[in-house]
Amino acid sequence: MRWKAEDMEQIIAMQEYVDTLLYPVCVSGEEWDESWIKNQFWLERVCGYAERQLTGRLFLFQPLCIALTKEADEEISYMFIQQNIQALSRRFTHCIVVTNDNTVSIELTKKGIETYLVSDPPEEKADTKAFLEKALSESNRIVKRCIALWQNN
Repeated sequence: MRWKAEDMEQIIAMQEYVDTLLYPVCVSGEEWDESWIKNQFWLERVCGYAERQLTGRLFLFQPLCIALTKEADEEISYMFIQQNIQALSRRFTHCIVVTNDNTVSIELTKKGIETYLVSDPPEEKADTKAFLEKALSESNRIVKRCIALWQNN
């Protein structure tokens, strides 16, 4: 289920069934450019499609955007994400950080956090059939990852 204030009653009613959290984390440079927006849009679209396929079992959290500067201490970002996941894991049996950044994925995995690294956004424009097909394909990989997690528990 996607986080919407008007749906809170339904979310609370389904609480015992919704046991998996998708936590999108988009990492971009400090430059506000087309690539920054495209990465964010891609991550949201892919996670949204996965959420639609697994409605009633999966909760899609609001995306976290991290704009890294050359001077940034990346460890602060990892600690923030880890703190959020630890708090959310009290409610959700399974928590998966979906990110576009390989380093974030590696560092969080080292900390025992389940991660999924999305592919780079396709070159096609977002309103094309090819873009949507690639987004669906990528979301299907996330769905398979969730199902594998459920089967292992």
